[in-house]
Amino acid sequence: MAVAAYYRWEREGRPLEPAQPVREIVERMKVAYPKAANTFSWYANESHYQAVPAQDHTPFSQSGWPLTSPEWWVFATDIMHHPELGVDCNVLFAYWLGEAKAGRMPWLKYMIWQAQLYDVRNQWRPQANSGHFDHIHLSTRTDWQHKSLGSWSITPQPQEVDMFLAQVKGDPHQYLSTGLKYRWITNTANVKRLQNAGVPLIVVDFAAELGDLCGEFDTSGPDPVALTPEALATVAAAAKAGAEAGAPPHDELVKAAEEGANLAEDS
Repeated sequence: MAVAAYYRWEREGRPLEPAQPVREIVERMKVAYPKAANTFSWYANESHYQAVPAQDHTPFSQSGWPLTSPEWWVFATDIMHHPELGVDCNVLFAYWLGEAKAGRMPWLKYMIWQAQLYDVRNQWRPQANSGHFDHIHLSTRTDWQHKSLGSWSITPQPQEVDMFLAQVKGDPHQYLSTGLKYRWITNTANVKRLQNAGVPLIVVDFAAELGDLCGEFDTSGPDPVALTPEALATVAAAAKAGAEAGAPPHDELVKAAEEGANLAEDS
């Protein structure tokens, strides 16, 4: 049976107002990911509204912090994982957790992703939870009810996220990659450090036959670049051209791309 506040809420016509951070999260995500715009909302399903105890998805939460949740205000939202629409929760979660730890999300109370809860009250250390494999749950602080996110970017910017091309120990044909910029890493201790920090790493296999797709390259554009040997050579040439034109050089990317192309051609 639902909590008593649920029935009072029903009688009053289900009034609901999102806290300012929740409203801005939803609005900014719709702008950032227009293909997935209809997946962002501050409303919940009926099972959330009738859950006991009432949580932050409801406009009568019993878990508000640091102040008691005011009636008919919502302090949570879910971000659904839809990589086919551009919304990659692995990337977003890694970015948000880093931002939270750096103090740039002072309005955030906790997040849940991949059955792990990360709470400001526990210094963002992971705690065992359940579910949340298809979405990130975000709960906001009640003392930020009317405060804005300000100029903070809800999505990682290219200059803030790296793509790590890390050679897999014992196999010169495989690398690990993630992110938006590019860095080649051969030190396995550094790879382990990234894994321990929760950085999502994708194995990219350069040893596939010539012309076959063997992974995807996130260029932060609408279409990923296939990691065929030809694509690697193109990336290397573009990086060289950018450096020659006065853009910041990407020596690690050039080296990784050229070596990867050579290895794939020789395999």
